[in-house]
Amino acid sequence: MQPAPIEFPVEGIDDGEIRLRLIAEADLAALIEAVQDPEVPRWTRIPSPYGEAEAREWLDHEAHLRDSGEGLATLIVDVETDELLGGIGLVHVNWEEARTEVGYWLARGARGRGAMTRAVRVFSRWVLDNLPIERLAILAAVENARSRAVAERAGFTFEGVLRSYIVFKDGRHDAAAYSLLRGDLD
Repeated sequence: MQPAPIEFPVEGIDDGEIRLRLIAEADLAALIEAVQDPEVPRWTRIPSPYGEAEAREWLDHEAHLRDSGEGLATLIVDVETDELLGGIGLVHVNWEEARTEVGYWLARGARGRGAMTRAVRVFSRWVLDNLPIERLAILAAVENARSRAVAERAGFTFEGVLRSYIVFKDGRHDAAAYSLLRGDLD
């Protein structure tokens, strides 16, 4: 199957508390500030240090991935204030096998409020309702208890541990593997 552009709603999607929307030029300063928290680059592939050049490169790269059907990145914002809370997206999209991974990060000030669990639920529902995807995966470093808890609270099934699977800045990590299938939503 030839990938097509991923058409995400211009107005975004929300659940009444959080909204997922595409990144815009006006978001760059807030994005740069949010990813300065050492916990973000610790558990993601977001570079550190991270400044305007990296933010602009990411903005361009994500637009290319969306246009080519290779990925999708959205910001998580407060539905009332539009405050940046974090990011969530699709990585490693495999259209032939109808599967992809969900990746996410959360700004320090948004933690402990349930925002990421809400975002994973809203995003997963949208993906499975709007794209020819049958399986979503979340792979989190075994030591990343917060990301693992989000996957579990969002309804993903723990499948096991992939040894020495993820490479972060500090080396290789075992990955806890979670999945959500289209039929799991019913």
